[in-house]
Amino acid sequence: MKEEGEKVASGLLSLGPRAAAFAIPAAIGLLPMPGGAYISAVVSDPLYGKMGLKSHEKTFINYFMRHIWIPVWPLFQGVLITAAVLSVSVWQVVEWSWPAALIALTSGLAVGLPLVKRVEASGRPRDLITLWPLAAVALLSFALPLPLAVASAYLAYVIIKKTPGDFILKSLKYALNPRILAIIIFSLVFAEYIKESGLSREFAESLGAFSAVAIFTIPFAIGLATGVEFTFASLAFPPIAPLIQGPSLALAFAGGFLGVMLSPAHSCLVLTREYYKSDIVSVYRLLVRAAVIFTALSFLFYLLILY
Repeated sequence: MKEEGEKVASGLLSLGPRAAAFAIPAAIGLLPMPGGAYISAVVSDPLYGKMGLKSHEKTFINYFMRHIWIPVWPLFQGVLITAAVLSVSVWQVVEWSWPAALIALTSGLAVGLPLVKRVEASGRPRDLITLWPLAAVALLSFALPLPLAVASAYLAYVIIKKTPGDFILKSLKYALNPRILAIIIFSLVFAEYIKESGLSREFAESLGAFSAVAIFTIPFAIGLATGVEFTFASLAFPPIAPLIQGPSLALAFAGGFLGVMLSPAHSCLVLTREYYKSDIVSVYRLLVRAAVIFTALSFLFYLLILY
């Protein structure tokens, strides 16, 4: 995806430069991967530079839009884990949780749209075909385990593009970057610590009398603590499962999503900020603005379905 970045950007630019500023990270976000926001950062950078965006503005748009699919896209482990926890189908989870993804999109656009400027830039619609590996992984994942689906799409790409051996070695070297591996490993170790501590169970017991607060706050706390997209589903959803059987699942996903997005331990935030060399305080100012809008819309939705 890094090598095809120019064509990916060209294809999405055919939708218009302002739309592409958000569509590039969102499209690449359809393929969940550790530190994946780094790839969309590389692809988006030329367009963001042309728009004159500041480094913290680039970081916010790329980072936030990259993750809007967490509540609904079946390739995100959280959706699969939620289906197992609630003993329902994946598509039932999507039917209940989609408002959280819509609220995430709305919040990202509310903060990001005033930042992006109109510039002269054109793309080639035919370059949208470059995104076929994402579609291949998505389709294959319905028949194969995700690692096999990704491996199959990768092998197909290598064969079709006749990728040289030295470039394959270069991509493997990038994939085994010690910094990326360390971030992932220590995030998962910390998630296991949270699990063993019984923190999520204690939260559920203490907030049980306030269902809306519990539904939102428990996943938020676990997501904030771990910074891993799927841990709030595996650690926070089990103790509140009786409360989230239905449309209120969207509020639970909203809490988990927001916690993960605000977590300083989130590998995508660390890597995106590092790539753009942005000031973390300035990034958090934009994240907090989006979080306020996101939280208000989430509870408004919950009140609407309640009454």
